Amino acid sequence: LWLSLLLTSCAISQFNFTEGIKCFHNQNYRQAFIRLKPEADRGQPDAQYAIGYMYYYGKGVVENKKEAWVWINRAAAQGQADAVEA
Repeated sequence: LWLSLLLTSCAISQFNFTEGIKCFHNQNYRQAFIRLKPEADRGQPDAQYAIGYMYYYGKGVVENKKEAWVWINRAAAQGQADAVEA
């Protein structure tokens, strides 16, 4: 049972990440934020960068440059290329 719950949790996490990235690329930023924020909280660097981008430009959330840099720096620390460049 425990393994089943863990696998289900991983599948949901992957689904949220995949759907969040699709929403991000389709400029549906509010849905992207809703799906990617939990993944960013779990340490996923692409999600962290996307969350930072959305905060920086006020896409799907209220613009907040300070919060943006927190997320971008977390992603950069893990080697996420766009975050490193930013």
